[in-house]
Amino acid sequence: METLKIKNKNCEVEVLNNNLKSLNVTKNDIEYKLIAFDPNNYVISFIMAPWVNRIEDGKFECEKGVFNLLDNHPLGRNFNHAIHGTMLFAEWDLINHEENYIELSSSVLKPWPFKSQIKSRFKLLENKLRQELTIINHDNYVMPYSLGWHPWFNRSLGSEDLVIKFDSDFKWEIKNEIPTSKKIISDEISKFKKGYAPGIDTLDDCYKLKSNSKVILKWPEINLNINSSKECRHLTVYTPPSGINENYICVEPQTSTINSFQLENKKIEENGTLFLIPSESKTIFTEWEWW
Repeated sequence: METLKIKNKNCEVEVLNNNLKSLNVTKNDIEYKLIAFDPNNYVISFIMAPWVNRIEDGKFECEKGVFNLLDNHPLGRNFNHAIHGTMLFAEWDLINHEENYIELSSSVLKPWPFKSQIKSRFKLLENKLRQELTIINHDNYVMPYSLGWHPWFNRSLGSEDLVIKFDSDFKWEIKNEIPTSKKIISDEISKFKKGYAPGIDTLDDCYKLKSNSKVILKWPEINLNINSSKECRHLTVYTPPSGINENYICVEPQTSTINSFQLENKKIEENGTLFLIPSESKTIFTEWEWW
């Protein structure tokens, strides 16, 4: 699919096969590139569906049966766990493209065992980008799922580093890339509440947001408010290690924590797993507003 553009006097957005290729905002006649795109080094702002982040060893047990989500997964040879869902690798069909609107659709790829579909929408307003995901269950079984976005933001727009601000109840304790059942109040939670610029290679963590918390990204040049639907009560913050990708930060609104399906099966509360009965659909959104 060719790169699709939507734009207005304040912003230009590029979408490549449902990946957010660019988000360029003009303020005081200066253009700022908020996100990064470097596919050779896996820097692609993509959606996570029908699960977010990692599923331990790919083991997935549900009403339909027991499955291995690492089987024939495109990243199965690169990771120990089934990571980021399957829709990063989908070929999307264009449903509609207008001056300020894009709608795309794709069937959910294997190894996901449920017959299902994702619709993705981008709508550009005067100083806001709204992104929507709709998941549809075409299967005969109740389907667990989780959804989210994985944007790569530039750490700097020209001067000081990005400051991130949000209010969370806890973060999940992580061991070997997978959360335990323990919910911890870490030192950076209070820092994020006031506004915090995390250093390189310091975080790869998932936080449970407070019910009314917004997420604000602050550069000296521009501010970006991330306001997501009520289902997106988890946020992953990833600061890559020193090297090629050290100038980026991932701030990821999502419906569940890492490994949520297995946590749900263990009856660990607040993991964020959602369920969809046959023939029904669910839509979530994230709105990014700048000033």
